Amino acid sequence: MIDLKFPPTTIVGKPVPKNAFYKHLEVNAKMKQHFVDDVVSIHWLYKLAPSTINVEDGKQVHEIVVFSAVLKDKDCPNDVFLFIDRNMPRHVVFILEYDNRYKVLLNYKAWKDGQNSQFDIIKTFATDWLTAERLLLTLEGQTMDALYEAMAGQVSGFGTRKAEDTKRIVELEGLIDKAKREVENIQKRIRNERQLNRQMELNGAARGLKKQIAQWQNELQETKFVNSDKKYTTQ
Repeated sequence: MIDLKFPPTTIVGKPVPKNAFYKHLEVNAKMKQHFVDDVVSIHWLYKLAPSTINVEDGKQVHEIVVFSAVLKDKDCPNDVFLFIDRNMPRHVVFILEYDNRYKVLLNYKAWKDGQNSQFDIIKTFATDWLTAERLLLTLEGQTMDALYEAMAGQVSGFGTRKAEDTKRIVELEGLIDKAKREVENIQKRIRNERQLNRQMELNGAARGLKKQIAQWQNELQETKFVNSDKKYTTQ
């Protein structure tokens, strides 16, 4: 069994039938086939909760389960793990295994409503493929919320320990990517535009976007720098 050196009280170490994740849910044939075609087996490795580890319950996170999944292909799509995460009423960390290499995958999620009944997947974080010697995940924090945020900070490489920092980095990366695509589209329009005044208008819009991108990039670097001493090395 994969050993993350977690406390013995957290060890579960049980195989989980693949159909256990969907047999009580409405699921289409394509998703069932993903479980068959992409995953060899799934094991429940650890249960992290106030009952198994010396931390306080969280406001958002009450239990973290750690599953291992042996894959049939290194480039297995994330569909199966997104499906599991969206339908499990707890937070999840996956250790993916292929050909004696390991990848930590965490679908960073938050409750969609105040009822704690459904999740939104904010971003999927994953490490590189690692040797067994490089596979590690440290437990940090005095509450379940803090424990989960520290895990997300390690797996993402952000080094963050606070939800607001992690979510802001994800938001900034999304804003920057979207704005860069808009700049590219404007530049294409400029090349096809014959009227000089319209070209000037489009150039002004592109300059404005580039200025905004630079501001977002500065904020992104500052936020990452603050957390740079906490990063999880995946190489």
